[in-house]
Amino acid sequence: MSRLALYLLGPLCIELDGEPVHIGRRKAVALLAYLAVTRERHRRDSLCALLWPEYDQSGARADLRRTLSLLNRTLGPGWLVADRETAGLNPDAVLWLDVNAFRRRLSLFAAHNHSPMEVCQDCVSTVEEAVELYRDDFLSGFTLRDSLAFDEWQFFQTEQLKDQLANALERLVWWYSEHEEYERATAYARRSLEHDTLNEAAHRELMKLFALAGQQTAALRQYELCEQTLTEKLGVSPSPETTA
Repeated sequence: MSRLALYLLGPLCIELDGEPVHIGRRKAVALLAYLAVTRERHRRDSLCALLWPEYDQSGARADLRRTLSLLNRTLGPGWLVADRETAGLNPDAVLWLDVNAFRRRLSLFAAHNHSPMEVCQDCVSTVEEAVELYRDDFLSGFTLRDSLAFDEWQFFQTEQLKDQLANALERLVWWYSEHEEYERATAYARRSLEHDTLNEAAHRELMKLFALAGQQTAALRQYELCEQTLTEKLGVSPSPETTA
């Protein structure tokens, strides 16, 4: 059977047997992403409420039928399973989803029961693989302005995945800092700040890494950047701990 790959960590990318697939309608993209992440069969009325809240039941069901038909035409037969009341992805289909791959690697790591901020030699490569899968935030740049329920679902998926990424990055920073590989530790600390410029603890960690590597000027510059960011964005000064 064909292989469908969905890249949702970042701007959407769909590949069927290695070839890119374009889906013209945003609602079809949203439906495919929702079915892929949840990997459940959903009642048609629930999908209608999620994606067409402004329509009456008859209109919403008609648009859902058209959207499912579009996905069937675009992807080919065998990917969707649907009846009069439910719709979902075929559980036997060969689907690769970067969100699942990301979470699966972090689950393997979590099974080792490390202390809250640590990681072991056996797990470093697994955590790094997870971090590499995270190109950008979940469905970056994609919104459905007329579907508050879908936007809320997307928001909570995004925040959960961002938290998981932040935790993974913190552990990699700890590992490479403990082994005095400050350049790699600094790279992961920088990436952590890219995803959350208001994370004062991440600024502080980067300052420490610069100092440990003998880059005092860079450490002071990072403090100045932290101070500027917190002042401009939040109207507050760095904490006494950061200033110290």
